[in-house]
Amino acid sequence: MQVFSQPGSLKFRNNKWIGLNREGKPFTVHVRHGKGRGFPPPLVEAVARDLGVTLEEFLAWYERER
Repeated sequence: MQVFSQPGSLKFRNNKWIGLNREGKPFTVHVRHGKGRGFPPPLVEAVARDLGVTLEEFLAWYERER
């Protein structure tokens, strides 16, 4: 998440990442626990939109981090 947020804005609280995206808008990403590693495409698209990045940029990051 740090790569998509403004420097110094990212915090981890109560099982979620809170920060400001590149445009200065707030975002929250809830951490998912459990065995499932796959995420449905609409969820990935919504997360990418909230972070202010393109879907392609988010997917490239996601594949590198897995």
